[in-house]
Amino acid sequence: MSPQPFLQKSKIVLALTLAFLASVSLTLAEEGTWKTAFVKRGFCGLSDANWSGGLGATHRMRTPLQFDGTKVRVFLRGDSQNDESLTKMALVKGADDDGKITGTPFPILFGGSEKLILLKSVQTFGSDEMPVAITRGTWYIEDQYSCQKFPYAFEVDQGFYEAGDNFAKEKLANILKFRTSGLYRVDVFTTDPRSAILCCGDSITQGYNSTPNTDHRYPAILGKLLNRPVLNLGQNGDTIQEWGRMESLADELPGVDTVILLVGINDIINAEKINSVPAYAGAVQRIIADCHQRQRKIHIGTILPAGGFANFDSDPGKEILRQAFNAWIRQGNGADGVIDFDAALADPTHPTKLKAEYQSDWLHPNDAGYQKMAETAAQALTGK
Repeated sequence: MSPQPFLQKSKIVLALTLAFLASVSLTLAEEGTWKTAFVKRGFCGLSDANWSGGLGATHRMRTPLQFDGTKVRVFLRGDSQNDESLTKMALVKGADDDGKITGTPFPILFGGSEKLILLKSVQTFGSDEMPVAITRGTWYIEDQYSCQKFPYAFEVDQGFYEAGDNFAKEKLANILKFRTSGLYRVDVFTTDPRSAILCCGDSITQGYNSTPNTDHRYPAILGKLLNRPVLNLGQNGDTIQEWGRMESLADELPGVDTVILLVGINDIINAEKINSVPAYAGAVQRIIADCHQRQRKIHIGTILPAGGFANFDSDPGKEILRQAFNAWIRQGNGADGVIDFDAALADPTHPTKLKAEYQSDWLHPNDAGYQKMAETAAQALTGK
């Protein structure tokens, strides 16, 4: 036998072998995709270490994750005026919703290091991809700083703190009324096929005055009703102007295919720039167009009654403006749907006010009101 046919056969066998190995490699490769499992807005400046146990104290913050998965990565946001020094950060499974943990905290690393300097010139810091067996439910982010001031955010849930390095301690001694660390989002590598809903808005979306650490915010309840991940991007004091800049923020969140927008009451109460239907409509329509450009559906919520809240009642024109905004919202105007929160929660005998059983301060709902909001949104999204 001449060497030429033998060489040709060898090349064919080698090529088939390489193709087979490549196929096996693809089969064995980990399946899944990155999806945002938690997101947080509301950073309002720098806290002082003396507010939460002093330098080097341990902070523990409830961070519910909405996907099972095999890997995790976190993203932080620093302050634009100052550098901060993060000593370390960890993710640990919650044994309950009241600060108790179980298992060993898993270190979150940045370029292989526990330490991170959050430079004021950098907007977002991403961690390494870390192999962690994530199960849906309550997790806690823990952090420790070696600087006197570091980012903090408004938070409905209570966190916990204690002086010193207590990352592995089952319970911490003190309640923390705000979120530290500048934690912006947590992504999970998952095979879960479900897409997420993104709820955008102000303190009503955030869940102000709901019971802490119980998931009584309307987005959390909506997720349970629909058996879908629902992310909460509500922030105290937000206006439609803020959400006019939503596109770049929301576009960063992988796994989202639906947006719910509920915003406008702060524009009405403050009545500064968005004080007419054309101004409000222009801002909302830009958001609608942006969502559609990114292949996302968007549903718009009507603005809840605020009668009885002093800053709203000070000017009768504010109720006239709210009614005008809602009349425009109910027309749809290119949105994929309208969620009539106003009709669901208003007192039929006094429609300028929330039903008494749904209100906490005549501006924000209570737990029952947030439950009603979630039921209303679920019905609008499913038609059931």
